[in-house]
Amino acid sequence: MADISALRLLVAAVLVVVTASFLRVLYVLPSTSRPRLDPRIKYPKTGPSHMVIVLGSGGHTAEMMSLLRDINPARWAHRTYIVSTGDSFSAGKAYDIEATLQTEYVDDAHPAPEGVTHPVTGIWQVMTVPRARKIHQPLYTTPLSSLSCLIGCLTALYEAARTSTITPFEYPDLIITNGPATAVMVILASVILKFFGLAPLWKMKIIYVESWARVKTLSLSGKVLLWMGVCDKFLVQWETLAKEINRNGVRKVDWQGFLVQI
Repeated sequence: MADISALRLLVAAVLVVVTASFLRVLYVLPSTSRPRLDPRIKYPKTGPSHMVIVLGSGGHTAEMMSLLRDINPARWAHRTYIVSTGDSFSAGKAYDIEATLQTEYVDDAHPAPEGVTHPVTGIWQVMTVPRARKIHQPLYTTPLSSLSCLIGCLTALYEAARTSTITPFEYPDLIITNGPATAVMVILASVILKFFGLAPLWKMKIIYVESWARVKTLSLSGKVLLWMGVCDKFLVQWETLAKEINRNGVRKVDWQGFLVQI
């Protein structure tokens, strides 16, 4: 009888933990949480903000350069670029993005170096995380590399908050990405931080912009993120794709025309 009672107690405890975790996830996810959770609705933020930009190799970074062309660096005074290990191309393009942004607001032909705070355009930095999966990497090793990437993303978000001179000890306000595999891990890391109450729900809002090249179907990253319901704003760039995804009358994605310069 004692064994049966202990088993019942264990089962009850597991059910309580699972139920509590499920309710917490519903509370955290943007697709199920309510606007009242965000105090900025009543007290909108007026000071400088912190943006995280996830860069991927090749076309992802080229599109991101176009997406960021009109942001105000004085408003987004801390800009953190996250790239994967070995992606020197994207790390170099972060400098090009900064050169374009900063020359729109200051007369100096040379942008402020990484890690140096400019009185007008703020500060920018590049942070590197392990790759979620390398090219030609065996599938059976992917879980380990993905876990390593996730830990790296958790560390990067924490360090970005801890070292910020613009918003000290505050997690970033916004995460923007357009689909590299690393982006899924960065977003998952932000959800984990919120799940355990380490970051406020109104921090690290997520904007996902599907690649211009995705005309009929979402990318794998897009499918995963849409299924998870973790994005505050999910944008596609083709009206036909938006209609296909929203065909059942449920608005899952938004279409606002082409967001990149063609």
